[in-house]
Parts: sequence; C-alpha cells; structure tokens
Amino acid sequence: MKIPRLIIGVTLAAATLVVAVQSVQATEYGGGNVQGYAAEQKIDYGTIVELTDRENSLVSIASQEELNNMFGVVVDPQQLPVRISSGDLENETYVAVSGTYNVLVSTQGGTINAGDYITLSSLNGIGMKAGTDEESVFGRAVVGFGENSAGRGEVQIRDVDGNVIDTVTLGSIAVTIEIQSNPNEESTEVNAPDILKRVGQAIAEKEVSAIRIYISLAITAVSLITALVVLYTGVRSSVISIGRNPMSKRSIFRALLEVILTSAVILVIGLFAVYLLLRL
Repeated sequence: MKIPRLIIGVTLAAATLVVAVQSVQATEYGGGNVQGYAAEQKIDYGTIVELTDRENSLVSIASQEELNNMFGVVVDPQQLPVRISSGDLENETYVAVSGTYNVLVSTQGGTINAGDYITLSSLNGIGMKAGTDEESVFGRAVVGFGENSAGRGEVQIRDVDGNVIDTVTLGSIAVTIEIQSNPNEESTEVNAPDILKRVGQAIAEKEVSAIRIYISLAITAVSLITALVVLYTGVRSSVISIGRNPMSKRSIFRALLEVILTSAVILVIGLFAVYLLLRL
C-alpha cells in the first residue's frame, strides 16, 4: 500500500511543478531593446521616462502634459542577462523601450485588468488604465491591478489649490511595452468618403475636416441646381418667344445670352465660396 501512495504523491508533485512552470512561461519578462542613458537624478525602477535632449542620451521622468513623448521604462540592471555599462553617463539609467517589464501603476484610471491599455496618470512617471481621452498609450497590462491588490501604498492627488481630489493605490505590474496611438480614443471626426477627402485636400492643400467637405458639397449642389434652373427657364422662354414672334429673334437671343451669363455667374460664385471655405 505504501508504493501506490508514493506514486500518487510523486505524480501530484510533478503535476504541480508542470502547472507552476506553465504559469511562469505564460508571462515572459524581459526581451526587447534595453540601453543605458544619463539622467539628472536617480529614477526608481518601473518609472516611465522620456528623452529630454537632442542627442537622445538623457532621460527624465515622463509627465502627462507631454504624453506623446513617452519613451520607455526604467529597469533593474541586475535582472538583465547582459548589460553594457558606460562609465561616462551621469546617473546611468537602463531603459527598456520594448519587451515586458514591471511598470509602476496607479488606480487613478480604475481597476486594471489583464489586456488593458496603460497610459500615464497625473502622477509623473506612473501609469494607469487608459480611457478614451488620452492620445497615446504606453503598452498593455499582462496582469491586473486594483485597490485590493498588494501595492506600495496610497497617494493623494491634489488640484492646483492643494485640495484632495482623489486617493489612489500604487503598485507594480508587468506591462508589454508598445507605445502607440490610443485604440480606445473616441474620434470626433465625421467620416467622409475617401474621394471627397482627396478632392477637398487637393483644393485646400491641407487636411480638411469632413464637416467643411459636406458644407462645400451642399453649396456646390445648390449653386449647380440654381444655375441649371435659371438656364433651363431662360432657354425655354426664348424658344417659346421665338415661336410666337419670329421677328424679335435678335432681342430674344440677347436676353438668352444674359440668362446664360447669369447662370455662369451663379455657378462661379458658388464654386468661389467653396474654395474660400476649404482654403481658410
């Protein structure tokens, strides 16, 4: 009876080990591009940073005001399999711009679930769950984080007058770095067919909003219809007048010419209004 129990115990241990290995392999930390940069001060591991000089050799803590300048996250060099140190860099800081690494986050944007996009919070260098208002995101969360998660404590967020507007929980989670435009961002642009966009951009020689394109299309249509109605009415009246009084052809043709010119002027004015609307 002892041998079967021993076999069962070994089997359960092996199964537990397999599950543990699979759970570790499910999140592969590291990878990507990591490089050393100079910094004006020592920056904590997991802080989101941005480049601050033209030579792209100095980093500083990223802020929400410069969201589109997010560059990477500070990582612990001791966890890197290989690192190249440069002795001439002040406060040498290793920054990962791709791969999966631990990032400091807060609950300012709400509870973070695995797969949520992460962006910068109002706390400099600290991420949060991205909503629909932010233009850029830093990456996607590999694991979740919420108010009940084990974290680094709570921080109060204050307005410019010093009043407390929120209390958030801070923590560190694995994030796959992928800086890009926010896929959740709500677009206020009214969609327009590509052919109308191309025509509008060709006339304006710049990006044109869909609202202006539709207004221009309406003005063009009204001008064209008005010009055609005036021209049709004038030609019809001239033909009827010639039929009734053939002797007055000269005066009738003169009146018809005036109608044609009037139609042309209406059309030109409409097209000029469209041009001004698109160009200005």
